[in-house]
Amino acid sequence: MLRKKPKKEFNTTWAFEPFDRDPTFFQKRMFGCLGAYVHGRMVMVLSEDPGDKSYRGKSYSFDIWDGILLPTERVFHESLMHQFPALVEHPVLGKWLYLPAQHDDFENVAVEIARLIAQGDKRFGVDPKIRIGGRGKKSARRYKRSYGGNKEQFLAGTA
Repeated sequence: MLRKKPKKEFNTTWAFEPFDRDPTFFQKRMFGCLGAYVHGRMVMVLSEDPGDKSYRGKSYSFDIWDGILLPTERVFHESLMHQFPALVEHPVLGKWLYLPAQHDDFENVAVEIARLIAQGDKRFGVDPKIRIGGRGKKSARRYKRSYGGNKEQFLAGTA
């Protein structure tokens, strides 16, 4: 009998409170993190895995996977970082901003950002990419095996 691994409990879900009554709000687990969606857009991702302070040979003064990731477009980085000096570009996911949990004003900044999200601030959030036909290498292999790798014929319905 297989035993399921218990789901990780997140200590910072309080950050979702300003928008958690929105009927479009939902949460989704991903890669050990917990994402928040409002109006179909991913607006916030909680990451609680302290201990890693380096990436590709560069060291940081904060844990790079212990804080709140803020999916946003690069065009909004400057204005958001000006409004919230605690934000930095995430070392791994550079297109997103990051609020490290070690920041002295972490809770206040997180709540203020969540309030802006609840008010519909369009600088926060990205539309999720829609995937067609499965994920990853296994799906690609299955696709090639089933349809001979001829994408045009498959899409045209003649395969």
